[in-house]
This record gives sequence, C-alpha cells and structure tokens, in this order.
Amino acid sequence: MNFLNLSITVIFLILLGFGIYVAFFRKRVVFSLQDTEMIRTRFADLDKKLHWDPRFVVMEGDKLLNFLFKKLGYKGMLGDSLKKAGRQFSNEQDLWRAHKLRNSLAHELGASVDIKTARAALKAYRSAFEQCGISFPSHE
Repeated sequence: MNFLNLSITVIFLILLGFGIYVAFFRKRVVFSLQDTEMIRTRFADLDKKLHWDPRFVVMEGDKLLNFLFKKLGYKGMLGDSLKKAGRQFSNEQDLWRAHKLRNSLAHELGASVDIKTARAALKAYRSAFEQCGISFPSHE
C-alpha cells in the first residue's frame, strides 16, 4: 500500500510541475540585447512625444504591443492575440482599453485622445513589456 501511495504522489508532483511549467514558462520570450534597446528607445521617444502628439503615442504603443505578441509566438491580428494571451498579463483590462482606444483613433472620423488617456495607454503597454522581463529607467 505504501508503494501505491508513493506512486500516486510522484505522479501528482510530476503533473503539478508540468502545469506550473506550462502556466509560467511556455509563452515567455527572451529579448535580444538589440530588441531590448530598441524597445527602451521607442518608449523613451513616446514619453517625449506624449504632450505634443498623444494620438501618435497610442498608435505607436499599440504597434509595440503587437511586436511583443509576435515575439511571444502569437499570430494574426493584435485583438486575436490579446484574446489568447491577455490573461497572462496582470493588466489585461488596461491593455484592452488601450487597444480599443487605438482602434477608435484609427477607424473613427474625428476621434481624438487627451494626454491623460494617452499616458494611461502608454503605461499599460510599458507594463506588458515589464511583465515579460524588460526593465525601463525611471520615466516619470
């Protein structure tokens, strides 16, 4: 009977370990030094442009998010990738808000964005990269 209990325990631990691996490591990305510097540079540029072109900041931030999802291995449109991967991010709802804002700016006549809303979108985009291991110098 002890052998049976031990076997069940070992199988359980193996399955638990595999579940943890899938949940935390399967869709991780390791950025090259070149990618990391490009990402940091682009976010620094967006920080500088926030006050004079918030629309541009949201549009470009969304492109960076799309770049992230492609690096994570997701294919297709950003909205589809966000549906599949969104739960991986603690700020999933903020990412959706930012992406919907981008869609509004891209597709609705006369759509605009104020600096405060663009800053919130940029913060959501930056947070997604931070959750994937990219660190940024203090930007506020």
